[in-house]
Amino acid sequence: MHVLITGATGFVGKRVLLDALLDNRVSKITVVARRPPSLDSQDMTHDKAAIIKKMNIIIRDDMGNWDYENDTELVAALEDCRACIWCIGGKANDFATPEEFERISYTFTVNAANFLSKVAQQQPLEGKTGRAAQPFRFCYCSGKWADRHGKAGEGWFSFETQTRNMKGRTESALLSIGSNSGGRLSVFIFRPGGIIAGATVKSLGGFAAKMATTGIRMMPSVIIHVERVARVLVDASVGIRVEWQRDGDGDEKKNTWESEEMVSWSIGLGV
Repeated sequence: MHVLITGATGFVGKRVLLDALLDNRVSKITVVARRPPSLDSQDMTHDKAAIIKKMNIIIRDDMGNWDYENDTELVAALEDCRACIWCIGGKANDFATPEEFERISYTFTVNAANFLSKVAQQQPLEGKTGRAAQPFRFCYCSGKWADRHGKAGEGWFSFETQTRNMKGRTESALLSIGSNSGGRLSVFIFRPGGIIAGATVKSLGGFAAKMATTGIRMMPSVIIHVERVARVLVDASVGIRVEWQRDGDGDEKKNTWESEEMVSWSIGLGV
């Protein structure tokens, strides 16, 4: 299956790219980015020739410009793409201004989803089977405690108010795009807690590593390994049956997975 990955030069996106490269269900990867991802890390231990054959890199200076009518190169490159893993974003205090935060976290994401909805609606599903016969999947890496009602900070819990409201606003917009796609695009939202590198915990060694590991196991809703986030995102994009799929509980829970559920999902996959 052909998967689009954005944010592949970032902390989460880089790990998602590595996981997708190692997943035999992923036959092709398109990376859209402002600069090429590095293939020189210690993680990239497998055959680079195979990586180059599997991966297509498209450079775009403006990640907010997703022009279906005029960007014929990108439309053609994604003609057979069946999923997107969106890893662009961050916290409000990662950006110089609120306007930049909104542009990157909201505008980039929504423009891409609208573009991909049009791509999906042009793809023939007749005669397809398995995952290829299912809707295009837009897998959005959001954040813990995202608030779709824009009310974060109104109560006693005022942590990361601006970030939580923006993530929630983006989630709502994506779900609306999915609802208006005629069943051709499904939006899956993932809300990891604080993301850390599992390798970092292991590098502590001895008693410190054991204590850190125990603490993380006791707080799956707050802390999650980046390796687990990546495994869940990739599995969600290509798996025929999506683990933890919800059938009800309203829009707030529909197709939305919290950090602790991502941990359980990844453990079920052996991560």
